[in-house]
This record gives sequence, structure tokens and C-alpha cells, in this order.
Amino acid sequence: MAADHRQSEADLLQQLATRMRESLLPVDRPFDESEIEAAASLVLETAEQRRPGEPAIAITSVESGTRSKLRLALVNDDMPFLVDSISAQVAEFGLSIDRLVHPVLRVERDAQGKLEDLPGKGGNAPRESMIFLETDHADDEVQGALEQALIATLADVRAAVADWEAMRKAMQHDASNLADKEGSALLDWLSGGMLTQLGHLVRHADGREENTLGICRASAREILADQSYARAFDWFDDPANATARMPLIVKANRVSNVHRRVPLDLFLVPIREGGKAEGKTVAISIHAGIWTSAALTTDPHAVPRLRRQLGELMDQLEFDPGGHAGKALVHALTALPHDLLIGFRDEDVRRIATTTMTLNDRPRPRVAVVEAPLARHLFAFVWLPRDMMSTEVRHQIQALLEDQTGSTLLDWSVEIEGGALALLRFVLDFRESTTAYREEDMQARVQEMLRGWSEAVETELAKAFEEKDAQSLAQRYADNFPSFYRADSGAGEAALDIARMRDLASHAGESGDDAPDERGVRLRRSEAQHGGNLRLKIYQHEGTLPLSEAVPALENFGLKTISEVPTLLDGGALGAIHDFNCDLGPGVEPAELLARAEPIETAIAAVLNGHAEDDAFNRLVLSVGLDAREAEWLRAIYRYLRQTGMSFTIYTVVDALAKAPAVTRALIDLFVARHDPAFEGDRKTAEKTAQSAIKDGLQNVAAINDDRLLRLYRSVIEAMLRTNAFALHPGIALSFKFDSEKVPGLPKPIPYREIFVYSRRVEGIHLRAGPVARGGLRWSDRRDDFRTEILGLMKAQRVKNAVIVPTGAKGGFYPKQLPDPAHDRDAWAAEGKASYQIFIRSLLSITDNIIEDEVVHPEGIRILDEADPYFVVAADKGTASFSDVANAIAESADFWLDDAFASGGSHGYDHKAMGITARGAWVSVQRHFREMGVDVQSDPVKVVGCGDMSGDVFGNGMLLSRSIRLVAAFDHRHIFIDPDPDSEASWLERKRLFDLPRSSWDDYAKELISKGGGVYPRTEKSITLSKEARSALGVEQAEFDPESLISAILKAPADLLWFGGIGTYVKAERENNIQVGDPANDALRVNGEDLRAKVIGEGANLGVTQAGRIEFALHGGRLNTDFIDNSAGVDCSDNEVNIKIALAAARRADLLTEEERNELLASMTEEVGAIVLEDNRLQALAISIAEQGGDAATASTIRLIETLEDAGMLDRRTEGIADNETFTRRAGEGIGLTRPELAVLLSSAKLTLQDAIEAGGLPDDPTLESTLFQYFPVPLREKYAEQISQHRLRTEIIATDLANRIVNRMGMVHPFELAEEEGVGLNEVASAFVTADRLLDIQNIWDALDASEMPEKTRLLLFDRVATAMRIQMADAIRVCGSSRPSEIVEELRPALDALNQGTVDLLASETRQRSAKMRAEFAKAGAPEDVAAQVAHLFDIDGGIGIARLASDLGIEPRSMAKAFTDLGAQLGLDWAQGTAALMSPSDVWDRLLVAGLARDFQQMRLDFLRRVCDHSQGKDGTACRSVETWVEEHESAVKQFRSMIRRAQAQNPVAPATLAQIAIQARNLLSR
Repeated sequence: MAADHRQSEADLLQQLATRMRESLLPVDRPFDESEIEAAASLVLETAEQRRPGEPAIAITSVESGTRSKLRLALVNDDMPFLVDSISAQVAEFGLSIDRLVHPVLRVERDAQGKLEDLPGKGGNAPRESMIFLETDHADDEVQGALEQALIATLADVRAAVADWEAMRKAMQHDASNLADKEGSALLDWLSGGMLTQLGHLVRHADGREENTLGICRASAREILADQSYARAFDWFDDPANATARMPLIVKANRVSNVHRRVPLDLFLVPIREGGKAEGKTVAISIHAGIWTSAALTTDPHAVPRLRRQLGELMDQLEFDPGGHAGKALVHALTALPHDLLIGFRDEDVRRIATTTMTLNDRPRPRVAVVEAPLARHLFAFVWLPRDMMSTEVRHQIQALLEDQTGSTLLDWSVEIEGGALALLRFVLDFRESTTAYREEDMQARVQEMLRGWSEAVETELAKAFEEKDAQSLAQRYADNFPSFYRADSGAGEAALDIARMRDLASHAGESGDDAPDERGVRLRRSEAQHGGNLRLKIYQHEGTLPLSEAVPALENFGLKTISEVPTLLDGGALGAIHDFNCDLGPGVEPAELLARAEPIETAIAAVLNGHAEDDAFNRLVLSVGLDAREAEWLRAIYRYLRQTGMSFTIYTVVDALAKAPAVTRALIDLFVARHDPAFEGDRKTAEKTAQSAIKDGLQNVAAINDDRLLRLYRSVIEAMLRTNAFALHPGIALSFKFDSEKVPGLPKPIPYREIFVYSRRVEGIHLRAGPVARGGLRWSDRRDDFRTEILGLMKAQRVKNAVIVPTGAKGGFYPKQLPDPAHDRDAWAAEGKASYQIFIRSLLSITDNIIEDEVVHPEGIRILDEADPYFVVAADKGTASFSDVANAIAESADFWLDDAFASGGSHGYDHKAMGITARGAWVSVQRHFREMGVDVQSDPVKVVGCGDMSGDVFGNGMLLSRSIRLVAAFDHRHIFIDPDPDSEASWLERKRLFDLPRSSWDDYAKELISKGGGVYPRTEKSITLSKEARSALGVEQAEFDPESLISAILKAPADLLWFGGIGTYVKAERENNIQVGDPANDALRVNGEDLRAKVIGEGANLGVTQAGRIEFALHGGRLNTDFIDNSAGVDCSDNEVNIKIALAAARRADLLTEEERNELLASMTEEVGAIVLEDNRLQALAISIAEQGGDAATASTIRLIETLEDAGMLDRRTEGIADNETFTRRAGEGIGLTRPELAVLLSSAKLTLQDAIEAGGLPDDPTLESTLFQYFPVPLREKYAEQISQHRLRTEIIATDLANRIVNRMGMVHPFELAEEEGVGLNEVASAFVTADRLLDIQNIWDALDASEMPEKTRLLLFDRVATAMRIQMADAIRVCGSSRPSEIVEELRPALDALNQGTVDLLASETRQRSAKMRAEFAKAGAPEDVAAQVAHLFDIDGGIGIARLASDLGIEPRSMAKAFTDLGAQLGLDWAQGTAALMSPSDVWDRLLVAGLARDFQQMRLDFLRRVCDHSQGKDGTACRSVETWVEEHESAVKQFRSMIRRAQAQNPVAPATLAQIAIQARNLLSR
């Protein structure tokens, strides 16, 4: 047709739409107008261009209402099989066809294939099939695959239709050449329309193919695999098959694309060499097709070959064709699939047919399996009562067959006739199977599955349980096993599974720390398994197990999941059984694992139930042969090492342990030999054997890192002193106690002892600096390095605790299973509390107790250290309300400290109510301002700070003075700015907020905030400051983000910067944020040099780094340290603990009740507070006194630092103490040590002195009994003196109090220099301090200095002068009293000293009197009251008094007479001047200081020695001692004059050099020896 005669598009569309409507069947859903137009448009567009012999296909997605649909248009030359082939292919993709329209139209096209007209039925144009389908929606990838599949299908249809006649003739040709008459007849019968012939080819033995027809030239070019061809050739040439019936009939693995999607039937006809029947097979003619429906239902009498088999069966079985059996046989062969039977061997046909006959008479489950020729396929027939037939049953039987035979399904069909029987037929690909199957086993499994299952399960259960229990369990579980399980596993396996499920269910509903397991595990290996695979079942009590939990956990054990089959019992209500098939990997034998199945099952179950970690250490259970407990030990050690800073990852560590199994097992042996209290055998031999095995094993470890790790593990085990690993019980976690010095590579400071606690739920550490130590337990938020945090806190606690009896300790725990507080804060808090409880119980589990005054070790623990019962904790960050919790645990464990275990509980001293921490820090603030001439209680003080009024330290602190003008503050929620506050009004408002149960700055009355101020949430992106606020903060910038504004507040010009909140906000310029270790505040942290506040009060811990403090101090700021400022809290807690220890003894003696004890504690609150605050006052005062030394004291201080370092009591890097060069450079610039540096030395000196006092026995001296009693409040002293006297910490209390008194009053340098000068220990120095104090009533002088009104600078000067005088007196005591106890010395010498103290001036030489008068005048001029000035000067006046008293006592001479002789000799020779000059000298050089101090004592001692020599026992009462001196002077007049001349020359020097005094001493000793 010419192009200009082409119908219009609209006409073609209308015509096509009409034909599509007409082609609808009556049952089809009609099109509406929009639908038919859209469908016709798609088909017409698809048909627009198509060449003959080629299909045109279009696939598109459309929206139809609320659904998405897929529309397909296929245009093809009209031919048979199109619709059914296309429909089957679409269904193969799982798509449901909603609509199918198939008009066949005549179509006129031009030479290029372009559609021109649809002439209608009357034309002569070729007919074309136009198919339109609507299906479910599919994604683009599926659409593409579907289109390719349809192209292949249409190609097969075209090839089969085009070659049909040629294929028919080829089959007829082969039929005529077959010698087997029945086989020939079969081919003729099939080619006569009983077979849909689809393909043909001839395959030669050499692999050539020819005469390919139909699908064999399309999609099925490889109709058989080469291996199958080879088998076929072999089969035809096998003599055993010489009489076999031809053709050979097999099923193909390829599914037909044409007509029906079923496996192709292949008919193989041999072509023999020379055309002779006995010739070698040179080729095979293969016909491919599918039986027609008519052929499948044809009476077997009419089917060639089948009819012969029927006749032979009738004869063999002697059936009458007209009888019941004969008819039954015919019926059976009719019902059975002809396409299968026709290819079976005769014996298989007989077996299948007779089975069908018997089942028709008595329906029951039955299985029959036939192996096809060429060993390619299995045909399984499964009969079952039709009532049991279901899709689920079919799937389960299919799974059973595949599992038992090791094959895969190719095809299946089901036949359900009018009777009671259903037949399932399966075609299975058997080519790759290596499984030996038994039809009997499959028969039994199917019968178990379908009939008598409950009875079979009950029978199996009865083998393990009592009859009644077996029956009950079967009733509960058996019928809930799905059919597939019954088919796959059987009743015996079900009984084993039920037993495991019963164990889980029997504990359901239990609660407590030892919650029941929800999951169990069983290893198994089926008979059909081979290679390195293992089956593993996981049992879930209720519901199902998420694979996301199980698979990673199994992989951590080295079990790689290949497959998993879940079995839900009653939909999961009774639980679930998850059957895993796992690959073990190379080198692991399943048999070895099954031999130790129980520990492996226990280990896996522990992980799945959340009792153990899910990590790589579990791999050691399989690879090394450890049990779960042993793997847990190694894991816990790794967790500890990670906390210590070890950098190796868990994978590196596990690899090292796994690659050296001999070493790993030896490490476990060493652990057990050292720590298992129930160890049997010779421990030493076992340890030696384990050590030898480790040593030998390490020889084979090539990797240096692996070697280091394994040695480190050994060292940790050797450093372990105790563990509860063999005494674990619910509620506690695995705990290790270490001698920290023996753990390699620990960061400094090295603790005295540490305990590491590990469990799945919580981890924690407790570090102690000494045997008697205390400190809080912190809820840490640092999972991977909480030990670093706690170590820093322990260090700070150690120096803070210098003021109390115990040294520093700190604990921290990290809860590992916290819920999200944003979703459930109560659950979050509850889990934190529970973790705290576990931590506490675990620490106590390896701690000694005291029962009836005897130390008792914990049960089940091997003790490798000394008795260690002192364990005290306290509240800390995150645990402020947990003291009662801790005390309840201690009391339940009958721990000897009772509720003294954790201070601050319900019946302890409430720090917030007392405000004790803030009040203590405020004492330091008062000290700073007092020295600046400001009274913070009355003078206005501009304050900025960190915290809010709901907090203890900030809230209490900001109420301690009504003159506070709080200009700005911040916490984690808000920023508060009040540029010009009214002191009184703002104090009242702060008090109101503090009294609320909870508050924030947002609750502050906004109308009370001065102009330009406000409260700003920290969530704001930008905050604009008013002019007034900018002025108050000293900034010009107006816009700030919250972090920058906080930085500005920190740097604001203020009198006081008060820290009362958590966080570190100030560092040194040279520090980086990583060093600070508080990432939450990195954005707002500032440098110490940038602060403009005059004073910092550290009510909270860690507000400023030590380097930041020093930097601030060097730039003129005033501050101490956090451990000085806020030590009142720990001091109060320690007082509480020690009071409770005394009262606990009283309670045990029935001297008071619990209620009376609590009343007494409450009544002493104020006095305890006063005691604590006095400690704070004295510490701050001591730092101020030390600061007076300035640069001149640098050399002495450096020597002190070196001494402390040598004693192991100070680590410069840890404590932030600079090197000597830095201090020397500063001294050259006129700068001494800063207060933060002096604070560290103050605490370290106290701790060192305390240790020496404890070790030296001084606390046992009766004269210090008063020190013990004065430590406690008056009511306690009055009522419970015996309990105080017998206090368990008596020694420690006295030593602590005495060490603090010495350093607070003497300073930190004097005691150490004195020890060095005199060559004695610190204990002797302390003894001398007690002696001098008691002999001279020094406390009265100190009290007077504290109480008298005078300028602070003068007060500090006088304290320093008293310290110098005390040093002189102590040196005398050391020299003249030797090792005598203070009580003995005081008793002997006090009367003599009392006599010397009366009218002392009369005993002094004129020169000494002048020096004394001058000193008093200087003190008075500086502002000291005259009586106080006289008291201080008097200490210098009686220099030598102790020696004189001792000499007088020894010689029986009246003291004043001896003193007169002593002073006369000094005056005659000028030694008084020399001694006094030396005593008052303070050279900067350390050696000069030692020299002059020694000279001062020498000038005294040489006079005493002289008097002892010249005076005898009879002298003294009549003044002959003086006359003896006068006589000696007269006798040596010339020498004396010469010596006096030297003295006058020395006096002329200004200043006098130490060398001059040394020369004088030499000459004096020579003179006095005459």
C-alpha cells in the first residue's frame, strides 16, 4: 500500500481498540474507555515497526489507582503456543497476570516493516498476534530480565513451529530403524501427535552436532551436558544394556519455554557403526519435547512399551485382567505419570505400580525412589492421605528428600483423585550428589512426620524421662513441630530438642541477678555431613532469635554460618529452634569439637544470653581448647591492659594467643596454679612447669609483638595478688588485685595496689596509694581509658589526703549496658546504680574483713599478699546519692566498717547540708583576700563562676558572704549575667534557688537581674550582649556563641573566679586539649595567662590544670590547688569514718544503741565542721608562710624536691613540678615557687613525714595520747575514751595529725633540712618537734599569732620566725636527747625549762639582750602586739635551753646556775654573737644553709661539752659553775683575747659570711679544748 493511502493514527487506534474489546472472553473484566485507549495505544506503538520473523516487545510501568502496574505488549507472527508460553514465562518471574488480551489481526506493512493498515478479517495480509498483558509491578532490573526471557521464549516457539515437520520426519526415520518393535511403535505413536516436538539434533561421539532443529538451534543448543553425552555413549555400548529397550528415555535439566514449563523429555536413539545392531555407537539422535495432555492420560493399553510392561506385569503377578487386581493394576498405571514410567526399568515399574495398588486399598504415607538412567535424576513418589496434603507438607517433604539424597529439585507435580490418596511426584537433579541415601530412612522420616509423630516423640522422650514427664512433654511440644522439621529431623532429634527447651522453660519467670537463660545451644553433626562443617542448634525460650545477634556471635567463635533453618514452636509462643550449618575453617576437626561439646555449648550460650562478651576472645574456645571461664580470664586481663594504655587491638592480642596455643594454655595453667584455692598437687611444681612451658613456647614465637604480648600476660598473672575467679557468684564480677609495681609499663604515679573489675555489664578500677587509703568511686563516662581518669584523680586524692589519716585512693566504674537516658532516664539511673552495686560487691569480694579483732580473709580466695582490711569509699561524680547503697552492701557482708564504709550516708555527715566543701574552699578565698587587705565578708567582691545554685559547692559557696556581687556564671544548661547586681537582693534570690529541691539559672527571678543582664540557654546559636554586660565582662564584641561567651566569662575582670561545677576550663598556653582530657569543654577552655580575675577558688575538682594554675600564678593571680581548697569534703568524710569506727567498737560492747549512735553523730556536726575547717585554714596559711620565702628559698626548695623524688614520694611530671633549671632561672628573676607548686610540696612533705612517723613507732609514745584524743570531738572523748584509745587506726591518726602540725607550723623545708643537717631520720625530727613543743609550750605562741590582730604580712613573718626558732630548739633536742622518747624527755627536763623560762633576760648576756630587744622592736613596729612579739623573741632567747637543762640534769646542777655559766662563757668568748648570727642567717645556697645551721648548733654544743668537762657533780648550787668558767678564762687570758679579736673582726663584716663563722667555730673548738 502506498504511503499516502496509510490509515490515520486515530483510525488505526480505534480499529485496534475495537478488536481488543471483541477478543475479550465473557469471564474477562471489560475495559473502560481510558483503559482500552491506553492499552491499544501501547500495542499499536509496539506494532508500529516490526519485520517478519522478529517479535516486537514493549514493557512499561503505570499507576492505576493506588497500585503500580506493569503493562506488556507483544507483537509476533501468529503461530501456536504463543499465549501459554508467554503466560508461563511471566509467571516464572512471580508476576500475577491481571489482564490478558490476544487479538489476532491481519496487518499490512511496507517493505521496511512499518505498519500501514489493519485490513480486517477479509484481507489477505499476514496474520499477526498482538498480545496485551497487565501484571504486578516489577522494578527496572526485573523488567529487563523479563524482556530478555520473553525474546528467548518467542524464539523457541518460532523455531519449534517452523521445524515441526522436519522434527516429525526425523523421529519417524529413527522409528523405522529401531530393532525394538515396541520402541519403534512408541516413536511412531509420539510423532503422531502425542508429543509436542520441540527440538532434535544428532550428536556424534567426537562432539560434532548436526541436523539441529527447533529449540536445539535456539535456546537449547546444549540440550545435554558433555558429561551426560559421555554417559549416554557408554550406556549404549555397555554389554549389560545390549538387550535394553530402545529408545533410552530421560528427563532434561532444561525446562521447556514452549507450551508448558516442565522439564523436557529426551528420547535417545543410538546410531551404530555400519548400521549394525551390534556395532559401536558413533552418534546419538536426540528428540526433545513434552508429552501432550492426551498422551499422559491415555489408557496404558494404548501406549506402546507401556502396554507391553502392563502385560508382562499381569503375567508375572498372575492377575486376571478382568478381576479386581488386574483392574487395580491398570488403574495404577493409568494414574501414574506416563512420561516417567515409560523410562523406568521393568522392576521399577513393577515396584511403583504395586505400591500404588496397595495404597489405593489402604491409604497411608509411603515413599518410593527411582534412579533414572545415566545417574542424572531421581524420581521420588510420595503418597499420603489427601487430608494431610498441603503446601507446607510438600515443602517439608521436598526438604527431606533434598537433604537425604543430596540433590536439588527440578520439578514437582501433585495428583489428587477422588479417593483418599494424594501423590506427590518430584524430579531431583542427582548429578552432583555424593550422598548415600536409603529409601527406608526416608520412608521412616515421612511416616514420623505425617503419622504417629506425637507417639514417636513420646517414645524417644521416654528414654530420658519418666513416663509421666515424657507424656507431658510430648503433649506440650510434639504437635507444634512443623512438618518440615518432622521430615528433616525425626522424632529422636525432636526429643533432644524438647529436652533443651524444657531446661529453658523450667527456669522461666525467675528473676534476680542470676536471671534464667533465654537461649541454649547444642552442637551436633548429622550422618550425611562431611568435611569441615558442624551443625549447631540455638534454642530460644520465647519468640525467635534475630540472626543479627547470632551470626556475628558465632563468627567470633570461628563458626561461619553457611545456612540457618528456624523452627518456630506454636508460632514462637513455645520458643524456637534455630539450626545452623557452620563452616569451621581450616585446621579444626568437627570430631574434636564434638568431644568437648559441653564447654563449647556453655560458652556460646553465655554470649547469646548476655552473660559474656561477644568478641574475638571467644575464638580461643575452639582454636585453643579453652573453656568459657578461661577465655574470660584472658579477656579481662586484656581489658585491664587496655586501660593501662597498651596500644594493641583485641584482634592483635587474640591472634597472638591463638597462634601460640601452647603458651596460652600454659598461661592458664600458671593462673590456676597461683590462684585456685582448691588446687590439688604441688603448686610450686605446677608453677614451675607452666613457666617452663611458657618459656619453651616463646622460643617458637617469631613475631616480636606477639612475644611482647605473651610476656606481658605472664607478668600480669605474676603481679596478681588475689582474684575471685574461683569464687564467683551472682552479683559480683571477675576481679583482680595487683601489686602495681610488678605490672610492666604502667603510667606514673604507680599505685600501691589496684583492683580491676570486669564483667559483661560493668568494668571498673580501684587504685590505692597506700595500705590505708580512701577516695570516692566515680561513675565514669570514659569507656576505654577510665583508668587514666582515675589515676589522675588518685594522684590528686593522694595529695589532698595529706590532711587526713588515709592516703589517696580513687575508684571508677563504667556501666556498659546503659539505656539511652533521653528515652528512659529512670532505667538509665537504675542500670548505673546496679553497676555500682556490682562494682562494690566485687571489690569487697577480695578484701579482708575484721571479725572479733582478727583479720579474716575472704573465702575462696588465695592470698598472696599481707592482711589488707582497710577499704573505705565515698561518693563522687555520678554517685553522690549512693553512700547508703554502698553501706547496705557492706552491712549485708558484715564488713567490719559497717556504715563507715561509705561516708555521707543517711547517718553520716551530709556535705551539702553542712556546706563543708564550699566552706573549706572559702577559707582559702578568705586567706587570699586577707593578704590583699580585703575582707570578703564585708567588702564588695565581684565574682564570676562555674556552676548553679542547685549544686553543693557552687550553691553553698555563693551564700558564704552577703557582699558577693555575682556578675556571671554558667553551667551545662544556662549562662547567667547580672552586670550590676544588688548584693543583698541577689544573695536572697540565690538562697531561694538553693533551697528549692532542684533549680537552674532559668528559675532566677528575671526582675531582680540588673539592666542589660539575663539568662541564656546554651542551646542558643547566638547571644547578643548589652552594653552593660559587655562592660561587666570587659569585652567589646556584642555577638557570641555560647562557648565563646563562657570563655569571655572565664577571662572577665573579676575579684574572684569560683569553680563549683564539673569540667576543666583553664589550661596553660603550652598545653593542648588532648593533654587536658576533657573533650566536652575543649571549645570554651582558656589559658591561665589570659585570666583577669585576681583570685581563683577551686571548690570543684579539676577546674584548672596544674600547668594552668602555675601560669595564672606567674601572671600575678592568687590560687592554691583543688586538693587544697576543697579538701574539707574528704576531711569531713574521714572524720566521719574514724568516729564511726570508734562508735562501732562501742556498739559491739553494748555501750550504745544504733539510735543513740545516730543522735550522737548528729550532735557533733558543728564540731566536726570546725575541726575540718581548721585543717583547711592551716593548710592555706602554711602555703602563705612558705610563699614568703620567695626566690631566696628556691635552692632549699629544689633540695626538698630532690629529696622527695629520691624517696619515691614525688614525680615531677605527674605533679607538674618544673625542672631545677626552670626554678633557678625564675629565682634569678626574683620569682620563687608559686602557690600551686608549693601546695604539691606541702602535701608530699606531709605524706612522707606521715609514713616515717608511722614506721618509727613515735605514735606509741604516751605523750601523744592527747593528740589522739584531740582529733575527736569533745562528746566522743568524754563518753568513749577507751574506744578512742584502742582505735584500730590509732597509729595512723596520730601520725597524720602530727605530720600535718609539723608541716603546717614548721613549713615543708625545715624538717627535711634538719634531718639532713643532723643525719637523722624524719621520725627523729618528728620526735624532736614533739619534745620542743611540749617543753616550750609552742602551741600557745601559735594560738596567739592566730588570734591577735595584726597585719597579715606581719603575721606571716612571725610564723616564719617561730618556725626558725623551733628548728633551733629541735636541733638541740636531737643532739642532746638522742633517741629518748619525748615523754621521758619532757618528764625529765620540763622543770628545768620552766625554771629557765622565768626571768630569762637575767640569764642573757648583754649582747644577746640587745639582739632580743631589737627583734621585739622590729616585730612591734611591723604591727605585732608587744606580748606576741616578746613571746616570739623569747624562743630565740632560750636558744640552747634544752641542752642546758639536759646538762644540768645530768650533773645535778641548778639549771639557772648552769645557764649563767653557759651565757658567761658565750659572752666572754663572743660565742653568743656567733651562735645568734648563725641561727638567724638564711643563705640561698643549700650547702651554706647546711653549714650555718650546723654552726649554730656547734657553737652551742661546744659550750655544753666544755661545761660538762669543767664542772663536776658537786658544783652548781653555790655558783661554782660560773667560777669554774671565770677560772678557765683567767688561765687562758692570752688565747681568749686573741679569739675575741677575731670575733671583733668578724662582727665588722656586713654581712657575715658563712665561711667566717666556720673559721670561728674551728678556732673556738681548739680554744675550748684546752
